[in-house]
Amino acid sequence: MDTFLYPLITILYLVLFVWSFRFFRESSFWGTSWILFLILTFIYDHAVLSVGNLFGEGDLLEMLSLFRYLFDVLLTPTLVFVSLDILRRIQVEWSEYLIVQVFTHLYTFLLTVLGIFTNILWINLEPVRIHGVIQYFPSKNYFPYSTILALLPLVVAAFFLWRRLRWPVLLAGIVIAVVGVGFACAVDNPAIGSVFELVLMWSLVMTELLLKSDDYGPGKSVLR
Repeated sequence: MDTFLYPLITILYLVLFVWSFRFFRESSFWGTSWILFLILTFIYDHAVLSVGNLFGEGDLLEMLSLFRYLFDVLLTPTLVFVSLDILRRIQVEWSEYLIVQVFTHLYTFLLTVLGIFTNILWINLEPVRIHGVIQYFPSKNYFPYSTILALLPLVVAAFFLWRRLRWPVLLAGIVIAVVGVGFACAVDNPAIGSVFELVLMWSLVMTELLLKSDDYGPGKSVLR
C-alpha cells in the first residue's frame, strides 16, 4: 500500500504548491515564502520515497535520502519564523518586541544546529524495507527533536489565531498531525504519519489564505 501512498502524497503536495503559489506569489509576508519552501521540501521528501524501489539500495538512493534529512534540518526550523509572522500580522503586541525578535532568530539557529547533530552527524543511514518501500533510515534511535521543538511556537501562534480571530483550523491541524504521527510511530508505519503531515501543511496554507489580506497588516484592526 505504501508504494502507492507515497506517490499519491507527492502529487497532492505538488497540487498544494501550485495552488498556493498561485495565491501567494505576490505576498509581501516573509512567512508565506517559508511555507512554500516547506511544501517543496515535502515534495522532494516523498518523491525520494516514491522512487526507492525503482532505484534500489545503493549510493544514489543513499545520497538522495541524505538530502531528505538535510532539507528537513534546514527548513523545518523556519516554522518559528512562520509563527512569529502570524503573531505580528494579527497584532500580538509582544511579537514586535526586540527581545522576541532576537530570541526567535537564536531559537531557530539552535534548532538548526541541534538538527544537524541529531539528524545528520550522529546517525548512520542504512537501507531498510518498510511496508514494501526501500528507504534509507537512521540505524540508531532516531527522534526528531528539532521538529517537535519547532512546532511549539506554531502552537502559540495557533492559540492566538483561535482566540483573536476564532480560527481553529491551524490548531486543529497541529493536534491532528501530532496525534497521527504518534499513532504512525506506534504502528511503525511512517506513511501514515506522512498523511497527517499533509493535513498540517494544508491547515497552514488555509491560514495563509485567511491572513493574506492587507486587513491584517500593521495599523489595521483585527477581531478580538
